[in-house]
Amino acid sequence: MEKNFDFNVTITSRNEGFGEGHKEKITKQLKKLKKYYSHIVDANVILDKQNSSFKVEISLHVPGLVITSRNEDFDKIKAIDTALEKVKTQLKKLKSKVVDHRTVQTTDVVIEKDSEETL
Repeated sequence: MEKNFDFNVTITSRNEGFGEGHKEKITKQLKKLKKYYSHIVDANVILDKQNSSFKVEISLHVPGLVITSRNEDFDKIKAIDTALEKVKTQLKKLKSKVVDHRTVQTTDVVIEKDSEETL
């Protein structure tokens, strides 16, 4: 039985600087982030065009935490890719912290036995 770990992605575009192709690319890339951390609840993306620059803000909701990434660039593709890369880095860091916290550290204990016993 295969489990479905899908989450909702909400994309808001302001000032019509981004097309449907960009939104589909972002959704597809966000869905791929599940391989880095599988407990993503939902994602909110705000795409904004101000004068000649493009702003991208990504918020991922995970239990007990909101991961946020912001980027601004004159190239909309570069703004999207950099914001996604920042989120991916934060998810990898979060996963490593969770995995490190869960591992049990064991130590070797050596008991030496005296060869000569005194009576």
